[in-house]
Amino acid sequence: MIHEQCNRSNYNVQTTMSYLVNVDIGGTHTDGVVIDEQGDIIDGKVASTPDDFSEGFFNSLEVIADKIGTDVEGLLNDAELVSHGTTVGTNAVLEGDDVDTKLVTTKGAESVLSMMRGAPGRTSGLSVEEYLHMQEVTKPDRLVSKEDTYGLNERIDCMGDVVVEFNEEQAREIAAEIAESDVDSVAISCLWSFLNPEHEERMEEILEEEVDGDVFLTRSSDLTPTWGEYERTAATAINALIGPSTSDYIEKIDDRLEELGYDGTLLVMQVGGGVAPAEDAINEPVRTIDSGPAAGMTGCSYLADTLEHENIIAGDMGGTSFDVGLITDGEPITKATNVVRQYDYSIRNIDIESIGNGGGSIAWVEENTDRLRVGPESAGADPGPACYGQGGEKFTVTDAAVLCGFIDPEYFLGGRESLDIDSAKAAAEDLMDATGMDLMDVARGVIEISNAQMADLISQRTINKGHDPRNFTVYAYGGAGPLYLPSIAHRLSVDEVVIPTGDSSSVWSAVGISSSDVLHRNEKSNMRTFAPFDPEELTEQFAAIEDDIRSDLKSEGFDEEDTRLERYANLSYGLQVHEVTVPVPSGELTEDDMDELIGRFEQKYEQLYGEGAGASQTGFELVTVRVDGYGETTKPNLRAETAEAQADGGNVETEEIFWPAEDRYLDTTVYYQDDIGPGMTFEGPAVMRLNNTTVAVPKSDSGEIDQYNNIIIRS
Repeated sequence: MIHEQCNRSNYNVQTTMSYLVNVDIGGTHTDGVVIDEQGDIIDGKVASTPDDFSEGFFNSLEVIADKIGTDVEGLLNDAELVSHGTTVGTNAVLEGDDVDTKLVTTKGAESVLSMMRGAPGRTSGLSVEEYLHMQEVTKPDRLVSKEDTYGLNERIDCMGDVVVEFNEEQAREIAAEIAESDVDSVAISCLWSFLNPEHEERMEEILEEEVDGDVFLTRSSDLTPTWGEYERTAATAINALIGPSTSDYIEKIDDRLEELGYDGTLLVMQVGGGVAPAEDAINEPVRTIDSGPAAGMTGCSYLADTLEHENIIAGDMGGTSFDVGLITDGEPITKATNVVRQYDYSIRNIDIESIGNGGGSIAWVEENTDRLRVGPESAGADPGPACYGQGGEKFTVTDAAVLCGFIDPEYFLGGRESLDIDSAKAAAEDLMDATGMDLMDVARGVIEISNAQMADLISQRTINKGHDPRNFTVYAYGGAGPLYLPSIAHRLSVDEVVIPTGDSSSVWSAVGISSSDVLHRNEKSNMRTFAPFDPEELTEQFAAIEDDIRSDLKSEGFDEEDTRLERYANLSYGLQVHEVTVPVPSGELTEDDMDELIGRFEQKYEQLYGEGAGASQTGFELVTVRVDGYGETTKPNLRAETAEAQADGGNVETEEIFWPAEDRYLDTTVYYQDDIGPGMTFEGPAVMRLNNTTVAVPKSDSGEIDQYNNIIIRS
């Protein structure tokens, strides 16, 4: 059941409320999930509504409310918490929303965004295929044009000292010129402002006096006070670019929730792995970019604690993309920067990499080579794969799965929809003509290419990073993950695949949001702090950050017992740029703690880069200190089924299904939703056609369904 009932006044939580409500919006589908006080998961998967994403948000709640036997207003009246993961910020920056953004920076640094990090700016965020075609790769369009960038006479040096005084008169002229334009947002990012923010703060004050109150302002020393002028400026510019649309969108959701009777705080998923009150998300929307995959990872971490799995490969395959993240030693791997539109920007995030490889990924034939290719272009939700019968004419991975027989055209989404197999066949004709293949060769080729691309991404995330995939368990989720990842596990010699909570795996990112705590993450960059480190000085730095976080969490209604603080430090070898994050103990630090800190750094460095890769002779530099502060929210309790609820897998059928990896039809056991339940065991080849997803169990595999409805497949 739902436990640890909250009494935090700012969240207006009452013990009479009985639902955790979560909505995650993806490019193809919007997934709503409600978890009741018995731990039951009620889902509502609907098509996303790109013209107005809030419409899809409430459409999913309508589906859930109908299943419960109430309306949306009744559902929200009984909601304990409402949480949301959104792609609005991601789409805004990828699609280049028509936002008039200005950038104010230090005179002489106006070209930071266009210079990027030199050559790497051409390749950041690109796939291996794109990287290999370097002649076709260019730098991206500027986030803020040269004409919209203003150089301000001021200068802070690398020690945080003022070397050029802030030019008040010029700042006023810049602000007046900006005010005369039809501006939507302004980004302020000056050199070394993370060491001394006074010039940025003064520029912000002047802009507030000159421009309209609805102009979105953001400054780097508040958003991301860290080392790296390019990454910091990029983060600030992106925050300004997506601020107007994202803030309007979140406010629209928040206002509508209030109209419908929800009197708590809307929580918004962050890419760092926690949630934040809507007000914080409105001010810092850059932290919502890629928050959907982060929610899935948080859910995996929560489930892994229950199943006592320490090393997880989390694979999320939806309609448009395949996302991979790793959990090692029970903790998701994070990184200091993220990438969007080839721009690296300094927002710490759960380390997830994506490729354009989903169920809706379009198959095509490469010009000149006549090679069959898959993705990254997707059919999306509209028109969708050809078999959807909505006018799509291009052959996709889902069309191939229908032709192979994995998906029953008459039982798509639990029978709620039917598919048009003739349209799938028609869409394959151009590929057959171009390659000379027959129909099933095309279907096999599309699935095998798609699987190979996903296996390659997992290999990059594991083997190429010094991890042995054989020491991991694969968690397969998203609408398409359970269908393809069991076969991919064979390619990687992974012995175990878990489909989290069975059918709810298709909405796992939405489930993951409910397992997330409110997160405040504060960092402070140190410049030229070399070992031996001063434990007293370091203690003071951490204490100052912790005081700020405690204050923020207290203002949001969290008591001390509901607050958890975690310390981290980024270290590097002297004269190197590769930083490694290591945990730091709480309380008053000692000389012994400093020695142990360096020891942990060297150990982890060799784990990442190989034995003997260390360079202790160059010394050790402390680059950044960080505190993650969590306000603990109500969590769902995974429901354990009793023996009375177990299914025995009886009354099942067999079908001839074409298995691409085998290149032949196999007599396959087919289960439907009502055929399965906790305690059941099964042998491959088998297909489970559930209400929201399809699970494919390869020929040599077997498995069981545990008490939490997790489908566990072992080879």
